[in-house]
Amino acid sequence: MFLIKKRLSHRFFVALMLISLIPIGLMGVQAHALARRALTASAFLHMETIAKDHARHLDAWLKERLGDIGVLARLPAMREALREYCCTLDSVAPSGELTALLKDTITATRERSSSYESIYVMLPGGGIIAATHPPSEDFFELQRDGFIQRVMDGSEPAFGSLCRGADSKWHMPVGAKIRDRDGTTLALVVAVLDVSQTIDPVMNDRIGLGETGETYLVGKEGKIISESRFLSQSETTKQTFDTLGIRAVLEGRQGTAIYSNYLGREVLGSYLWLPRYEWGILAEMEADEILWPLKWIKAASILTALLVSSACLLMAYLVSRRIAKPISDVADAAQRMSEGDLDQRITFSSQDEVGMLAGSFNTMAQQVSRLIHSLHQKEESLQKAYDELVATQNQLIQSERMAAIGELVACIAHEMRNPLSSVKLNLQIMEMDLKEDDVLSEHCSIALDQVGQLEGMFSDLLNYSKPLVLEKRSVVVEELVNRGLEQLSGEIASRDIRVIRTNHMDLLAVTADADKIVQVLVNVLKNAMQASPQGSEIRITIQEDEAPQGRVSEIIITDHGPGISARNLQNIFQPFFTTKKKGTGLGLCIVKKIMDAHRGTVSVSSEEGKGTTVRLVLPVA
Repeated sequence: MFLIKKRLSHRFFVALMLISLIPIGLMGVQAHALARRALTASAFLHMETIAKDHARHLDAWLKERLGDIGVLARLPAMREALREYCCTLDSVAPSGELTALLKDTITATRERSSSYESIYVMLPGGGIIAATHPPSEDFFELQRDGFIQRVMDGSEPAFGSLCRGADSKWHMPVGAKIRDRDGTTLALVVAVLDVSQTIDPVMNDRIGLGETGETYLVGKEGKIISESRFLSQSETTKQTFDTLGIRAVLEGRQGTAIYSNYLGREVLGSYLWLPRYEWGILAEMEADEILWPLKWIKAASILTALLVSSACLLMAYLVSRRIAKPISDVADAAQRMSEGDLDQRITFSSQDEVGMLAGSFNTMAQQVSRLIHSLHQKEESLQKAYDELVATQNQLIQSERMAAIGELVACIAHEMRNPLSSVKLNLQIMEMDLKEDDVLSEHCSIALDQVGQLEGMFSDLLNYSKPLVLEKRSVVVEELVNRGLEQLSGEIASRDIRVIRTNHMDLLAVTADADKIVQVLVNVLKNAMQASPQGSEIRITIQEDEAPQGRVSEIIITDHGPGISARNLQNIFQPFFTTKKKGTGLGLCIVKKIMDAHRGTVSVSSEEGKGTTVRLVLPVA
């Protein structure tokens, strides 16, 4: 303390340290706290999204199994066979053909999905009529918790409790009543699900979970029922686990928190209770992996403090060799800088130590100003990068969801088209055998028309869900319009519609998939023709324009139909939205999908009673 009071260099050094290091330290602490808060909030949102996504996958799979058993229980063939079986049971031994029919029916259902371990048809008293496999001890264990009684008491298919079998896998029964037309329960159909075979692949999907993250399921007893990333199956089978996340989810709560996982490591976790199945789903990731950028912030703060301390020491040494006046000037200038005036400079013209001090001070002032300006720029850059990261993450999640929905829709449409084709073929055969004036012939024609509408809907669904593969080449816009009109020439002639074309540019080319753009034009022109009264006109205008991304080619199609209301205009690009009696609501969705893939745009303007204008914009090659 005595040396600090006596020597000017020491006092100056301490002053500079206080002026420089305190703001840097406060900025470092605040930056560390803000960064930790932002990273934690983002991680919580991310983990919550992953937990909900896995929960949706599991719920969809289990509802599908309930639907399968419900459909199996409502099959007319099953009901008729069981009625005959019950009628012959009191008098003679039931026919082996009935048992074989029941077994073939449930075997066909089991072969559709590997999730079914076995399926049984049981009498209400518990006797097994037909089975895909001989009943095991695990099957009888599944019945002891009152599952059969719950199925008998309920009106809908129901799940039983989860149970680990002799093969160390988790099983769960699902059953439904087979009822006669008068509501009498004829029998029960019970399926044993191999739960582990399905939930393990779902829970092992670790996209977005880094090197230390995992998702897992816990049962109501606190046992992990899915495959663990860090423990073997024997370890999860023998013990129950008690963590903050597991306790919270077993209490039926949903949320996020920082806690120690079952390995004793600090994690950021999200937990979600599934009351229908009495399962809890947890998504966890180690805090060290999520918060690792904070180490760089701390290191940068320490390094900055060391550099500033070194600079202060050097300046104190130089200042100690000068008289009080220059020091006073420097002190005054430093005081003004500390008040926020970073434009302060010292104007000493001498070449001795005082001049060097002035030069050093001026350099420091310039560097501080530049550093603060640079920090502001970096802060803006970091904020922009963070916003882009969040937007990209949301887009990726939405893309994954849409891809999953598209795959599901394509699979369903493909599976339903085969039986629909068979229905259509049989209706056509029936129509050939019926007389033209027969009432049945009229009904058959109506059915064929409805089948045709369904085929068109399935085709639109497949086109909408199918990923676009573009084969781009340079093509003239006018050539695309000609091809679209050529495909619709017959319909244009039959409706007596005049097409007026106006071309405001030379043969300008665009880089596009010609077939896809022709498909867009056919869809838009067909909508215009369907909206236009017979004998009216449709205008097609081709022109060039300037846009922020460069030159663009515009194709404008205008009809004079009834127009679209402002309320419906907001929803025309939504899937399955249509105002037509026979429309699928996917035409404009497909148009927008194709235009977006070409980095183009489609817009619609309309006024009720005056018509509609569709503007297609494509970038010029």
